Order: sequence, then C-alpha cells, then structure tokens
Amino acid sequence: MSMFVGTGRQIINPEIGHNLAGYGPDYPNTGVHDNVSVTALYLNDGSRSALLLSYDLIGLLRPTQKRIRQAITQATGVQDVFLHCTHVHSAPTPMEGRFGTQPGPGYRPDYMERLLQWSVEAAQQAKASTEECQLRYNYAYVEENMNRRYSFPDRRFLYIPDNKQLAGTSREFVDRELGIIAFRKKGTRNRYKALITNYTCHPLNVGNSSNLVTADFQGVIRRVVEDTFEGCTCLATTGAAGDNHPLMPESGFASAEAMGTTLGRQAICRAYDSIAADYDNQLRLAYPEVQVAMKDPATVQMLPETEARKQELRAIKEWTVDVSLLGIGPILLSGFPGEPVAELGAMLKWSSPFLKSYVLFTSTDHAGYLPTYNQFYWGGYEPNTTPFARGTGERLVGKVLETARELVREQPLNLPALPALAVGGLPR
Repeated sequence: MSMFVGTGRQIINPEIGHNLAGYGPDYPNTGVHDNVSVTALYLNDGSRSALLLSYDLIGLLRPTQKRIRQAITQATGVQDVFLHCTHVHSAPTPMEGRFGTQPGPGYRPDYMERLLQWSVEAAQQAKASTEECQLRYNYAYVEENMNRRYSFPDRRFLYIPDNKQLAGTSREFVDRELGIIAFRKKGTRNRYKALITNYTCHPLNVGNSSNLVTADFQGVIRRVVEDTFEGCTCLATTGAAGDNHPLMPESGFASAEAMGTTLGRQAICRAYDSIAADYDNQLRLAYPEVQVAMKDPATVQMLPETEARKQELRAIKEWTVDVSLLGIGPILLSGFPGEPVAELGAMLKWSSPFLKSYVLFTSTDHAGYLPTYNQFYWGGYEPNTTPFARGTGERLVGKVLETARELVREQPLNLPALPALAVGGLPR
C-alpha cells in the first residue's frame, strides 16, 4: 500500500526590528542567524487528503489559525488542514489579542498578512509536488533534554533555566523518545520525500542569548536530514514540552547546533532501519472542540506559594479550545491548544489505541500551560501562570483518547501478527 505525499516550504523571516516572541516586549531582532519557515506536508491515502503545516513560531491563536485554514482550503480544496508551531522563542511575535485584550507590543498585522500568504503558497506547493511513497516509522531515545522543574519536599520550587547551577539535577519526568515518520519514495531503497521528527523539548538552546532570528535546534535537525537525504523535506515537530528543556537552556547557537546534529543523525539512522507500514496507510482525521474551565479559586488555593494564591482571576469561566487528531496509518499526531507538560504526553502515549502517538505542541491554539492536576499542589512556573483550572490537561488528553478510539472503531487498525518467538525472544 502507498500514500501520495507532497511537500512545500516558505521562508517567514521578519524585517529587522520586528519584536521576537519569547522574552517580553523589548526584544527586537537585529538580523537572521538562520531562516525560520513554514513547512507543508500533503498526504493522500487514495480516498482522503490532509495538509500539515509546521511553523517556526511560538504559537498561533485560534482565530488566526481559523483564517489560515480557511484560506488554505479555499486555495487547495483540502478540507482537513492541521497546524503546528515548534514554539521557538526567537521568531516574530504572531499574537493577536486574547480574552478581550489588545494585541501585544510587537504584533504586526502586515507580517500576519504575509504569513497567511506564505502558508497558502507552501500548501499549494505541497499538493502540486506529490509522489507515491511508502509509509515507514521508527523511534529512538536520545538524552538531549531535561525537566526544568526542581521541587523540594516542602513544596518549594526552583526554575532551572533561571538557576543553571541545577542543570542536570532535576529528577522530574523527562520524555526522551525521538519519534520518526518517514515517507520513502516508491521503488527506492533509501530516497525520502519527507520525514517527520517529534522530540519533547522547548526550542530554547538560543533563547535570550541572542536577538537574532533562529529556528533553534529544530532548524538544525532539518538541515542535517535534508543535507543527507537529497530531495527530502523534514518537519521537526515539538512534543509535550511544557516542562522539558534542553540540557543547558539559553546557552547559544553552539548548543543548538550540537543538539540538532545529534537528533538529526539519530533520525537519519532510524530512517535507514525504519519499519514499513504497508499493512495500513489510512488517514484517520478529527478536530473536536472542547469546553474547558478557566482557573478558579479552588485551583488557586491548591498552590503552595502565598503570592500565587493572591492572583487575580479572569471573569470568563469557560473557554472553547480544539484538539486535533492526524492519524497516519498506525501513528497518531495529536495537536493540543497550548503547552502540555511531558507527563500528559506520556499519559497519551501509554493509553492510545494507535501503535505510536505523539503530541504536537502549541498546535490548535496558544492558550497557555497545561499542567497535571498534581502539579498544582507543587506550584511553580507552569501552574502559577496557566489560565486553566486543575484537571484541564487530563480532560484534553481524555478527549484525544476518546476520539482516537472512535476513529479506530470506524477504521480498525490492520496490524499484522508477528511470527512466534523462541525462548529468549529471538525469532525461530
């Protein structure tokens, strides 16, 4: 069985002086270290088609995404359009106002109009460049990230990016799986049309160490993969990285180069010995809405810090968000409306009805952090700053799982049986 796959890419660099997204209102860029881009992937399984666009941006708000998706559908005829942002902080500010507020300083309507056009052009390129491909997958475990939370038994908390002497000492949860989805050109031994990577880590090797535009380590992954596989387009996506960071955050371009090279080389190696999914190349697609509760007094009183308990709450009590499900054969990419912590990503992986499942970070919105219920008791940066009530992260994971099971019931996975194993686990 084959899929028809196409790719497209547009550079989305801002002008010099355009504010960067990650470190407050006074963060104008002074130039471009390496290009930021939007990369489009077109998929057709013979009966359905979809587009996935991955942006080197901190996030896109839901209304912005709606406009982009509608424009792409109008231009390409593809109804199912999925968006994802790597959450890089060294890219232009794309944020319109939220919860009735005005756009933040640095927001540029002219840039956003160009971004919409770049998105349409990348999608059109992808649809126009299709080739017949074999779906393949693999994974590896790579020690290039850490949990940025350092919690003491008495519920005091230290944020490791601001306390770099603690780098490497956190014992909180880390997800080090590098997921690989490969689309090998039909009839070739090792020629790829596209390759998707997914790794659970904030793209913050560079961060506020520079005012230059950069895609951080994801840009390096793409370059390493594409320099190796001629004609291949790489989408380097971010997993559930709400509390996972590089081993030494904000440590500069050399760190981004080293980390991206390590991950890129692993992706190349695992593409070579990837597993063919000839048994199932169906697309299974969904984009359900979810009503979630905003942070309430009961949630605030869970927090251990005195000042955190005094925070002013929004008047709005509920908010509508989306989750997205892009099933590619036995693999699920699930988009979340913000920054789920790695523990939530693991819950999804452990309970998914798909063979492998990966979170797409800041995918359907840029609505804020999604901590676990228990993390509110321990406090710290993510629970203190999230706009959502306790249990919201688990509710969204539950919605993804519920929808994923419905998709699999409607289109059962056609997983083949393996030969019997001999004693010791080796094939007979």
